[in-house]
Amino acid sequence: MTSTDTSTAAFAFFDVDDTLIATKSMFSFQDYWYRRHNEPDKRQAFEMEMQRLRDQDAPWESLNSRYYAHFAGRSAALVTKLGTEWFETMERTHPEFYHTKVVERLRQLQAEGVEPVFVSGSFPALLAPLARRLKVQHLLCCRLEETGGVLTGRLIPPQTIGAGKALAMRAFMAAHKARPQDCYAFGDDITDRPMLEAVGYPVAVAGGRGLESHAANAGWPILPPR
Repeated sequence: MTSTDTSTAAFAFFDVDDTLIATKSMFSFQDYWYRRHNEPDKRQAFEMEMQRLRDQDAPWESLNSRYYAHFAGRSAALVTKLGTEWFETMERTHPEFYHTKVVERLRQLQAEGVEPVFVSGSFPALLAPLARRLKVQHLLCCRLEETGGVLTGRLIPPQTIGAGKALAMRAFMAAHKARPQDCYAFGDDITDRPMLEAVGYPVAVAGGRGLESHAANAGWPILPPR
């Protein structure tokens, strides 16, 4: 007699920045942080390094790591507090903060019993308030190392950028006994291609860099953000 796995777990993996929300949360938060703190020299150093990396067309993994290096010495509790304040401010003051068509699709999948998961190079202080608002239970994102309640500026592996998103998703699906062919993924940027290729139902969100043309060639659905 053979046993049969009757698991029907299915998940929908959502990139966040420029997919669910109409902003890059990390850079928006950094601007919010510097507006709350009188740190002109640190702000200038951050902006100069980010611009230099962009000018060099550096890999997004490198830019992501260097972004978090500028968190060194910050109180983890204060970053969490201001992350919630940032989210509430953005939601209140930016009428087009959400990509409404994508949020509608997330809620539709929730109603059908498909559980959404955020997959992002952003970090919990910014993603958790959004997850609470949209009733999302799972975050696959960058985790910040801390010592004695102070951030070190280093990331705890894995890094959820590019191919790292797909690796994190595969580990998550294996842990939850979900078949990739039963799962969905939504992304807007060509760097999201690995995460979309990791599931049976990939969806490109219009407006990002390079992904729409690939999606059209691959026969993937393209969802307008609004």
